[in-house]
Amino acid sequence: MPADNELCGRAEDTARNQSVMIKSPDKPDIPLPRPPRTKGGDGHAGTLDIPERPSGVPSLPPRIPGAPDKPSAVSGAAASATGGAPATGNAGVGTTMLRRRSGVVADRASVAMPHTVKGLFDPRSNVGGLIGRDPACAIVLSDMLVSRRHCKVEATKDGIELTDLRSANGTYVNGRRVGKVWLQEGDIVTLGNTDLIVRGSVLQSRKSFMSTKCVSCEGIGLTVGRGANAKRLLEGIDANFDVGSLTAVIGPSGAGKSTFVKILAGLESPTEGHVVFDGHDVQRDIALLRTRIGFVPQDDVVHDKLKVDDALGYAARLRLPGSSPEERAKVIDKVLDELELTRHRGTRIDRLSGGQRKRVSTAIELLTEPELLVLDEPTSGLDPALDLRVMTMLRKLADAGRVVVVVTHSLSYIRDVCDNVLMLAPGGRPAFYGSVEQMDETFKGRQWADIFNDVAEHPTHTFGTAPVVPGAKMDAHTGEKPPKPRRFSQTATLVVRQLHLVAADPGLLVFLLLLPLILGALSLVVPGDHGLGLADVKDSPTEPSQLLVLMILGACFMGAALSVRDIVSERPIYYRERAVGLSPTSYTASKLIVLCMETLLQSVLLVTVVAFGKDMPKYGAIWKSHSVIELMLVVWATAWVCSMLGAVGSSLVRSNEQTMPLLVIVVMTQLVFSGGMIPVTDRAGLEQASYLFPARWGFAAAASTVDLKWAVLTAEDDPLWTHSAHQWCVDMAVLGVMLVALTVALRIRMGMRQSQRG
Repeated sequence: MPADNELCGRAEDTARNQSVMIKSPDKPDIPLPRPPRTKGGDGHAGTLDIPERPSGVPSLPPRIPGAPDKPSAVSGAAASATGGAPATGNAGVGTTMLRRRSGVVADRASVAMPHTVKGLFDPRSNVGGLIGRDPACAIVLSDMLVSRRHCKVEATKDGIELTDLRSANGTYVNGRRVGKVWLQEGDIVTLGNTDLIVRGSVLQSRKSFMSTKCVSCEGIGLTVGRGANAKRLLEGIDANFDVGSLTAVIGPSGAGKSTFVKILAGLESPTEGHVVFDGHDVQRDIALLRTRIGFVPQDDVVHDKLKVDDALGYAARLRLPGSSPEERAKVIDKVLDELELTRHRGTRIDRLSGGQRKRVSTAIELLTEPELLVLDEPTSGLDPALDLRVMTMLRKLADAGRVVVVVTHSLSYIRDVCDNVLMLAPGGRPAFYGSVEQMDETFKGRQWADIFNDVAEHPTHTFGTAPVVPGAKMDAHTGEKPPKPRRFSQTATLVVRQLHLVAADPGLLVFLLLLPLILGALSLVVPGDHGLGLADVKDSPTEPSQLLVLMILGACFMGAALSVRDIVSERPIYYRERAVGLSPTSYTASKLIVLCMETLLQSVLLVTVVAFGKDMPKYGAIWKSHSVIELMLVVWATAWVCSMLGAVGSSLVRSNEQTMPLLVIVVMTQLVFSGGMIPVTDRAGLEQASYLFPARWGFAAAASTVDLKWAVLTAEDDPLWTHSAHQWCVDMAVLGVMLVALTVALRIRMGMRQSQRG
């Protein structure tokens, strides 16, 4: 019976480190030790040799058992408030009731969100089979995070052998990512957000942990700095968050609310205590849990120039690798319907109200069907009507079977929609934790201002905290690295999205097209009629050098202006996407490719305008009869390098306001060190410093193309300007080295762990 299996499942979970008895039709019962597992966490089988009957090999560490099967005081009080029964030792099997702020009482098991699992694998009657979303698999999962052919299982004399098939999101056994492994009784296999368990020697569906348990925070503390500079941000926070519950985290400003929920979501690590989710330490096993936890930060993590449908489409391509367009469309339709955004799917995000934009940010998180949803001040800046709509939306999301935790300064609707309240005092100390009814009893219905005033004046006093069920002792193994992302696919998606953003922003598109035309037209005011040919000594002896300065300086300005706001403006989006699997390499590569295309277009327009108004050189350094193309390449290379320089600068600044001074500095230094306007040759220190600037080598390559030493009789005898194929290639090669160096610098910068503390 399924119920009987569930009742005995917890006892069986404790046996996974022991030898098991496996029955076989043709041999007696024998204890089987676990064979060795693959080294590391690369998720691939490689060329592992499987020993025939190894012995004495230690098994994988077991998953962390959850809390004992008894209700927390909060959930029990909540159930009692509506006449429901408190949680029992086998929640989900009995008639456990969960309170709803809307007045509806629901069975906790009925609101859980387990994925559909069809089939099982019995090694006594099956030789082998596949597990995945493909209907032809032996075990078919409906989870969109599972690949079509995720892994394979085979019956061997040593038990069930499981091999990952280079799946997009990896295969985990007892929280450890594996490539090839033998399964043992009680082992839990995690594919995407779905769990399977070996029970009675059969690999089968495991009832969702979240249908019976809660997310548990035990002794959460955080200290930053060391010695005299150490600062205590959080102090001993204990709390249970039940399935189907909505918990408000409140408190005075600076109490550490945002810091706490970021620890809860796995974005920060506490210095003491741990968060237990489905028997896993959240910080240690975040690679396994990242798709099960949704986090909506204070800032909107969406590109507001995109339509709702497009924003969700790109997010789905990044978060649901291996899914087909039809499958992604179904997921998006479901999420839009759940959040009542279907009628807004064709609307640009910047034309939505604040509450609707927050729902779009939430919709992106719901694409992976997370069981824990954490929101940091989603109602900040909203009027009371929008505030109520957002909180009502969260109530519905909790009622659908999720654990929802929200930080809020808006207290008007807490009593109407929330189940529990966690109040933090200054210094991150828990002042109160319990149900809404317990809060009213504790504070006797006082006004929020008076409550906050008391909490601020007595930060070490605990006004009332419900007892929390303690969790089991953690095992000592370290967390696994996440599976390698599909970098090519991610890069392609990001490139298409960035080009879509350019096309969707008329202002940016006009800037992209008009700037080179304007800069090219400005170069036509240089006096003289010989252009980049031999200068007229009497009328315009420096016409060619002035033209080149304007062109190269224009290239530097175009490149830097394209990217100087790019990284900083989408930083919140990047860090949220990185937390759920975006590769920094893919992000950097997408910027490199898009800036390549943009600067190429601008460079062609700039040189074309100059060519229409001024004479071009008759012979180039490389292509004797195609000097215009050669000059376009020089301007393009210079603009591209400067665009990456601007991108690195954008990754270093903290706000958009700091980008304008940065742009001025970049352009002015390029002008000074280019060598076209201010001589730098044979000037000790200045000449050596100029080698670090793209404009120096861009101007040198352009001067080599037009043979500036010949065209301007008064030109410096700079060896970098020599009109030869060799010197032109050297100048361009240095620009190429700079491009690679700046790309690596941007990759390193984007790969740095950004503190999520707020």
